[in-house]
Amino acid sequence: MTTAPAHIQQPIITNQVVSPADIQQLSRDDVGQAFKNILLRNYVDRIIAKNENLKVTTDVSIIDMQTQQSVVSHNLDTEQFAASVNKVPVADLVLADLRSGKLQMNQQLTWAASDVRAGEGVYDQPGAPLQASLQDVLFDMLNRSGNTAVRILVNKTLGGAAAVNTRITSDLHLQHTYLQPLDSDRFYLGNSTARDSLSALQQLLATNDTYGAYVKNALVTNIYTNYGVKSQLAGNDYIVLANKIGILDDPDGNNRHDVGLIYNTRTHKTYGYSFMTTAPGENWETPTAQAGASLADMGQAVLRTAGDKATGEQMQPKTLATPHADHRIKY
Repeated sequence: MTTAPAHIQQPIITNQVVSPADIQQLSRDDVGQAFKNILLRNYVDRIIAKNENLKVTTDVSIIDMQTQQSVVSHNLDTEQFAASVNKVPVADLVLADLRSGKLQMNQQLTWAASDVRAGEGVYDQPGAPLQASLQDVLFDMLNRSGNTAVRILVNKTLGGAAAVNTRITSDLHLQHTYLQPLDSDRFYLGNSTARDSLSALQQLLATNDTYGAYVKNALVTNIYTNYGVKSQLAGNDYIVLANKIGILDDPDGNNRHDVGLIYNTRTHKTYGYSFMTTAPGENWETPTAQAGASLADMGQAVLRTAGDKATGEQMQPKTLATPHADHRIKY
């Protein structure tokens, strides 16, 4: 599994509300799943309270996918600037057009140097090619959170931000998710909510075909292994985490988001989660650090509830490394 590039690592030590003793409770085999869900809700509620004491807006959805039971529902429909989390509904629409035959994975997309946006994507780098297959651009958007990639897919395959917004409402049935068009071909990634972002990810991964397998692999192998929920994986090969993070610093608020699906391939236990946080932009250090740490704290609890076993030093809080946070990009 790849790690994020060293130059974007800024270590933050988590001050975890969920202690190793708490996590051990969630990892015990003699505790029933229903009771574990109650424990999980209690622990996550404590983390939410710590966030909100620091004025960090916190939206949380955790769903037990086997029972379709909502384990935690907090501010489900409170809109936050979604940052890169809104690359997921863009991918949903691309897959819909692939399945209908409107698009092809091997078709070549071409763009100009003026379309390039800075970021960690392959096509965000100086001197990167200005042509690639749709398949490669889609992978780059999800796996490396490519910024040029999302601009190309929105403008070159989906008809622009306004057309994407119409389809997000009509096709994906998301009520609080939208891009923000700025002019005829530029946009911000816009807003979403805990409910919508998790629904978008579920829709992306719901169909078990070659397209679904392709995007799942892009998310499972994404480069941000040292941040958020993925940083808390215990290393068991039977636990699979497909997730998308969104990170942005802005005067209007600093966003730290993580949405994902956790699969236990042994027990078939699956949890879906969406953690969305916005810290005050003008006084960012402590609230923003706590917002980022809370993704790992909540994520570790969900992972252990899903059966991700850890022993010894693996029980201890891990050091987080924060990927580079951009200001709002005009895509």
